[in-house]
Amino acid sequence: MKAPYSDDPGNTGLPQFTQAELNLMALERAKAGFQLGFHAIGDKAAEMALDAFAQPGISADARNRIEHAQIVDRADMARFRKLGVTASMQPNHLLTDMNWAESRLGPKRAEDSYAWRSFLDAGVPLAFGTDYPVEPITPFRGLYAAVTRMNEAGTKIYFPEQKITRGQALSAYTQGSAYAEFAETHKGKLEQGYDADFIVVDRDIYATPAPQLLKTQVLETYVAGHLVFESRMAIR
Repeated sequence: MKAPYSDDPGNTGLPQFTQAELNLMALERAKAGFQLGFHAIGDKAAEMALDAFAQPGISADARNRIEHAQIVDRADMARFRKLGVTASMQPNHLLTDMNWAESRLGPKRAEDSYAWRSFLDAGVPLAFGTDYPVEPITPFRGLYAAVTRMNEAGTKIYFPEQKITRGQALSAYTQGSAYAEFAETHKGKLEQGYDADFIVVDRDIYATPAPQLLKTQVLETYVAGHLVFESRMAIR
């Protein structure tokens, strides 16, 4: 963290590398042709990752990623776009962390945490995932978190101004993730010429009440147009 935890003065976390070490490793791997993905949760870690990506010799066209990006200094969000960095995030984490995040971060940093709306407003590509097995594998829990920012009981909300729409969240899970792996020309859409990878679910996830998103069940799964899973609920 850039500043100590609010409930633990003097503790800013444990960096795994110095900035010089991180810069060197990033540059070596970029020169070898690798796309880079750094795991960075705290605002200082995100800043260090961005500083590494900003080095001459690391292209903004590489679609490098920062995984998690849960606490990011608002001043650094514009750097994501400038450096072509994707915010690869997992809305699931909010449901786990919201019980203690504000007490650890303090209200100012918490306000800018899990900042999906701010990233989109800054023109930063979002790629969503589940972070399984750290969190449950179901994407519908993350979809619920992204559009409500409420706990699963519906009794607590966490900075609702950072909510996004269902369409934006689904795009981040599909088109956003495809973009992050340079696969947007054949993945992430239901469109002619694209891989026919899709699911059939038991409800209209655009129209069902938000709490019902948590109960969404997959009826069928198709990979490359072939049925690979069928729920008993789908068998007629």
